[in-house]
Amino acid sequence: MSHDTPLTFDLSPFTSHPPDLHWQREKVRHIQAALNSDPVDISALRQYACSLGGLVHANVRKKVWPKLAGVNMYDVKPYSGPPLVSHKDRAQVQLDVNRCTKRIPKSYSEEKQCKVQEQLTRVILRLLAENSRLHYYQGLHDVVITFLLVAGEAGAYAIMHVLVNYHIRDFLDEDMGRTKLIIGYLKPLLALEDARLEEFVTRSECQYYFSLSWLITWFGHVVQHPAEAFRLADVFLASHPLMPVYVSAAMILSRRSEVLSLNCEMSEVHGLLSKIPDNLSYEMMVELALQLFQKHPPKKLARHGRLKLSASSLISSYSQFEARTRYQRPDHLLAQGLKNEETSWWAWRPTAAFVVRVLSFAGPVLIAAVLYWIQSYLRTSDLSITFAR
Repeated sequence: MSHDTPLTFDLSPFTSHPPDLHWQREKVRHIQAALNSDPVDISALRQYACSLGGLVHANVRKKVWPKLAGVNMYDVKPYSGPPLVSHKDRAQVQLDVNRCTKRIPKSYSEEKQCKVQEQLTRVILRLLAENSRLHYYQGLHDVVITFLLVAGEAGAYAIMHVLVNYHIRDFLDEDMGRTKLIIGYLKPLLALEDARLEEFVTRSECQYYFSLSWLITWFGHVVQHPAEAFRLADVFLASHPLMPVYVSAAMILSRRSEVLSLNCEMSEVHGLLSKIPDNLSYEMMVELALQLFQKHPPKKLARHGRLKLSASSLISSYSQFEARTRYQRPDHLLAQGLKNEETSWWAWRPTAAFVVRVLSFAGPVLIAAVLYWIQSYLRTSDLSITFAR
């Protein structure tokens, strides 16, 4: 699916029906069918993730998110690098992790909360240790914890290992140059959709930096409930890397009347837009963002705003990301392949053990025989030389 093409998959009945229990079961059944197809039907999974209700619940997300990221969970290896405790960013990461308790479900026991924080710290430090060109930014932990709470430590690491090289790569630069470029796509998007609103915001001299925390944390810093962060992650994993910009624009557009009722002053406009209403429907924001994406795709924004798509790593590398997710085997076959490898090894174990046992006893005898042969050969050679003389 090209990143400038609208959704074409038949999502009926998952676009308009209320998400009751039957609806959820039916959607999960369709998602499971896409997961079990060989190769995995990534196009269908992307569009189920974007449609009403997203991926429904955590158990489904744990299976689908790795596929959307192009990750084979059976290939994830344990960390084997230098001690993470000595990493240069450890102190700052620890401070941020300690402050993110509001992202951890209140139902967790104190012991479980501490375990989540320890895992979160390890995942972040491992990502940085294995990608030395990346630079930590405050807010990365808000992205990681979204995946950690659903996919566990190994799953979160595997998914984030892809995202730090694609969808959020520009935020991990040494400076904010490319981050500002991403924020810059908001202005042409608003201008194309609602010129009066964009002109008002611009005239107020309110820059769009109020959206910074939305973009670099995938809204994790501002959502009120974990389910909202999970729902947005469904869409962001399944969409073009600029989708957070489209969701940001949807949030601004949804408050059009409030903005235009203000005095055209930076403090008032920034003050309003920097605070997200508690009753905001993220499902509606997703729906509006998808409509905006179809109406004003990234290339159109770049032309209107005179921006270079190639200047952004996360935009220019998206075709590579799509390619890596295109052909994937279903988990039941991956698991069977792993089992066959193990079975093959276990089948040969008795033979291997027997060979080792024989060598352990016969080894000294064989070595002695070889040494005796060499010694005999050298004696024969000496006699031949003497006789020749």
